[in-house]
Amino acid sequence: MRKKLLIPISLVWVVTMISSCDEKPKSNAASPADPFSSAVSLPVERLTIGGEVFTVELAFQQHTRLRGLMFRESLPANAGMLFLFDREKPRSFYMKNCLIDLDILFIKADGEIARISTMKVPEPGKPLVYYPCEIPVKYVLELPAGTAGRLGIKAGQKIVLTSRITNALPDPDNS
Repeated sequence: MRKKLLIPISLVWVVTMISSCDEKPKSNAASPADPFSSAVSLPVERLTIGGEVFTVELAFQQHTRLRGLMFRESLPANAGMLFLFDREKPRSFYMKNCLIDLDILFIKADGEIARISTMKVPEPGKPLVYYPCEIPVKYVLELPAGTAGRLGIKAGQKIVLTSRITNALPDPDNS
């Protein structure tokens, strides 16, 4: 009996997996039903980093943090994405469906940069590479690859975070 059920269940699983694989969206149109559409509009904020002004998208909802910069074919030199979390803790990022190399800055609640890495576009057929930060951080900033080096940004430096950023999420320790 189990062998007879195994084949149909396996076929259903294979069909489901094939149809749910991540693919580049065929359209740039965002739809409310598809929070992972490539044209999801996020709030933006201006940050001064290394003496230059950057316009960063704010990803503070679970689905926008999961989406990140997936499927983007380019990123302007002074643009990026800031991931906001409700509390400091060690974090790890990866480059699923990312088409461009990125610098990643792990930032503590006080704006101090804890770690910087350069994330590379994953090689097809290879396992995803994780970029961890063991130091607890509240923010993670992704910028075009090479930005940190170009501006001389180093761990230990501080980024001034606007009140709009620091107040975007409640502090769980003060609730």
